Amino acid sequence: MKEESNHRISWKAILIILVALIGGFLLSFLGFGLLWSGIPWHVQLIMILPFLLLSHAVFRWSKGSIGSCAFILIGTAPLGILISQFRDTNGSHLMPILVVFSWIIGIFAGYYWGKLSQTTESQSSEDIASS
Repeated sequence: MKEESNHRISWKAILIILVALIGGFLLSFLGFGLLWSGIPWHVQLIMILPFLLLSHAVFRWSKGSIGSCAFILIGTAPLGILISQFRDTNGSHLMPILVVFSWIIGIFAGYYWGKLSQTTESQSSEDIASS
């Protein structure tokens, strides 16, 4: 019985890692597609929201593992590095780097949001248990 439980835990961990990698890559691919279609740079900064939601969902699903959020970052790395090589209309790399940095901020903000919601849930359950 214990072997079956460990087997399920390992499959769940592998599934979380795959979802984080694939989700990070697909969101960065979406950001690259928006860039390719000609969306202005400042509008692309809105991509912070999908990364925030993905990071929060993966953090909650993995029950507080920071490693799962790191796999989102690893998934975004290939296209993030490629996008940061582009130039904006002024010939600088500032806006592409800012767009990729906003993705990273979204990932860390989702992790922090998950951490905050986890601590408030544990505090509320302690309050209920003590009364």
